[in-house]
Amino acid sequence: MNRYQKYCTSFALAAVLFMTTLPSAQAEEPNPAALTLADSINLAIENNPAMKLAQSTQEKAAWSIKQAKAYNGVTLGYDYTLARTDTPPSWYNNTTAGYPLPSSLATYLGSLVGKSISYPGWDTVYNAYQHQLKLTLPVYTGGKIENSIAMAKHGEAAAGLGVDSTRQQLALEVTSSYFTVLQARNLANVAQQAVDDLSAHLVNVQNHYDAGTVSLSDVLQTQVRLANARNNLIKAQNGFKLARYKLNKVIGISLHNEATLADTFDYKPFTLTVDDSISTALKSRPEVSQVNLKVAMASDKVKIAGSGKLPTVALVGTETWADTNPSTSKGKDSWLVGVNVQFNVFDNGLTKTEVKQAEHEVEEAKEQARLLTDKITLEVCQSYLSVKEAAERITNNQVAVHQSETDYQLAQERYEAGVGTNLDVIDAELAMIQAKTNYIQALYDYNNSRAQLDKAMGTI
Repeated sequence: MNRYQKYCTSFALAAVLFMTTLPSAQAEEPNPAALTLADSINLAIENNPAMKLAQSTQEKAAWSIKQAKAYNGVTLGYDYTLARTDTPPSWYNNTTAGYPLPSSLATYLGSLVGKSISYPGWDTVYNAYQHQLKLTLPVYTGGKIENSIAMAKHGEAAAGLGVDSTRQQLALEVTSSYFTVLQARNLANVAQQAVDDLSAHLVNVQNHYDAGTVSLSDVLQTQVRLANARNNLIKAQNGFKLARYKLNKVIGISLHNEATLADTFDYKPFTLTVDDSISTALKSRPEVSQVNLKVAMASDKVKIAGSGKLPTVALVGTETWADTNPSTSKGKDSWLVGVNVQFNVFDNGLTKTEVKQAEHEVEEAKEQARLLTDKITLEVCQSYLSVKEAAERITNNQVAVHQSETDYQLAQERYEAGVGTNLDVIDAELAMIQAKTNYIQALYDYNNSRAQLDKAMGTI
């Protein structure tokens, strides 16, 4: 064994030991279950806290409707009063003696007025208990209750659209993360192919060197290129694991879950025009309907504020009884049924101020609707151009991949025949790997841009 053969043997053993020390994906308890994109989105909707917050907001808005409606029904109140007085009430039972005023209290009251208390009647106090039940039914509130209910309903509808918007945003995040994993997996496969190709080529170069047909430089060049390829493979495998961690976090499962991704990249040409895409977005985006509801809610608020200029009418019924003891019936008992009318004659401009504030809120909501329209239009245009660009790159890179594979095969055949150089093979292999990488990147950009365009259009 010559000096070079010893060197190659040592290098090969070191490479084997290095590769065997790399962490194995199978050692982390992989989950063989296949995970589709639809499954991932459903898991995120079920587990993601952003979705739970949006749903809680919708439920809270539903309770706001019930709260607003509660003001439009019958209310029953109970009022209890306990008092002491020095004058017996008209309904007071005169056969029952009063209670003497405590000397300490008389002294204290005398100190307040600066003289002793000796007025008639101040030496006796009387207990007074009063109970009252009051039944109220609003008949007319100037539209305050009705518009409060309408505003609450608009708020619930807006909250429901907020759930839809959150769901779509979450679907976009999951889709982007899912595609990132697919991209990382494909790049790792390409990096593995580079290692396999160069490993096989190194054997071929070694055979030629042993036969004396090539120089040591060819062997060293191939070994360096193989070492670089292995370095790229390590980075690609780590990138694949990191992408899986991010996907698992978004969908709410264990970070170390390694379920197989069932879906793959595909290319379906997008046929809608940019104008059609914008039109679809303005009709389908939940944010558009949501901001229109905010305009309606601001209009409801104007009507609620304006109700302060109008009278309110309510049916009222009371039952009142009073006595010197809380549990006896020796006192007075009375009832009342009638109509209560209230009208704010002068409030120092308070109602007018509230109306003006609400009117400005309407204008603000309308301007926000215009800003949203401009924002959505820009989002659609940007995503649309990205989709078209990626589609053109896919077509271009498909041709480049085929040509680079052919060139690499020819370079190997020429090297085998002794009419080509080792550098030709290495350059052809590098060009092929780059062409495949570009193709994978174009596929990722297209699918990711399609997802962003679907989100911008409200159809994801």
